[in-house]
Amino acid sequence: MDKNQRYLPKVLVTDFDRTLTCLYKNSDLLIDLANIISNHYKHNISIPSRLLDGKSDGYFVWHELHRRASECLPTVEANEINAKAEELVTEFELAIIKRIGLFTDVPASVHKLHKLGIRLGIVSSNATYVVRYALEQAKIAELFEYIAGRPHPFQPELVKPNPYPINCALDIMNVEREGFCYVGDDIIDMKAARSAGVTAIGVASGKYSEDELMKGGAQYCFPSFTDMVAYFLSVV
Repeated sequence: MDKNQRYLPKVLVTDFDRTLTCLYKNSDLLIDLANIISNHYKHNISIPSRLLDGKSDGYFVWHELHRRASECLPTVEANEINAKAEELVTEFELAIIKRIGLFTDVPASVHKLHKLGIRLGIVSSNATYVVRYALEQAKIAELFEYIAGRPHPFQPELVKPNPYPINCALDIMNVEREGFCYVGDDIIDMKAARSAGVTAIGVASGKYSEDELMKGGAQYCFPSFTDMVAYFLSVV
């Protein structure tokens, strides 16, 4: 970003995984999740061999098998199987967050944002229950006026990069796009923010560098969430 630019949002809504925490620092966990999901669906639908390569991201496997079940099975049966898959994913996420918590410096950074008078929210593709649990354990949940995870019942087409979840935040928080920013670690976060017409802020605490995030649509970029907060403090 251009360090000469001065920017302070009125509303800051942030991603969760790899932005405030890192659920899958051990990437083998994503393969474990893929195996759990494949085992759940294998008795009801055929699973493409490319999803059984032992390398696939568990969320990619889940989203695709959710769609296949919806397309191939009677509605009631598909809904039951997909609902159970969603429960399995949530249980998996919860078990991890209980072990790792948030990044160490996130709670203090959130308090600093709140003291600046910035309205706070979270839009995540993880389960709302898991996000809220992590915030409550860190004793910062009350500082967020909006906390939303993936849609429930789950609909893969409505998660980022679809701007739908950010648009929901705009509507429910009753705010204008001007002064609203969305913070995330992934290029899909940047795409969702730009599609929603809000300021896109990247943090390079995930798999993408600052340069990659800027090329992917970020208007501002920082090494981490905490570095972003330090910048906001410097402009007041």
